[in-house]
Amino acid sequence: MLIIVAAVIKEKQVLIDHFGAVWMATLGLNVATMLVGFLSAKLLRLSLPQSITISIESGIQNGTLALVIVTTLLENSLMSITPAIYSLLMFGTGGFMIAYFGKRDEAST
Repeated sequence: MLIIVAAVIKEKQVLIDHFGAVWMATLGLNVATMLVGFLSAKLLRLSLPQSITISIESGIQNGTLALVIVTTLLENSLMSITPAIYSLLMFGTGGFMIAYFGKRDEAST
């Protein structure tokens, strides 16, 4: 989380300038990654809570990893735009999944 905050603060104006160009692709990638995680877990016959957990973890871990690679190994701040936006959006999709399925789970107990 600290890596994401640092990248957003450092490249705030660049992110604002390029957000419109990449938000849809990064959101699509995030949702697709979460869907693959969920379907893989279901294919392995895991329970619904386990499948949801794997789905969220699959979608959330990629943003930070990409930021670390771009900022440390490649040392190219311009390339940090897409992973930074992905990282911002992933908390929204992950939060939605937690809120939606968490309420469903509470209702069933």
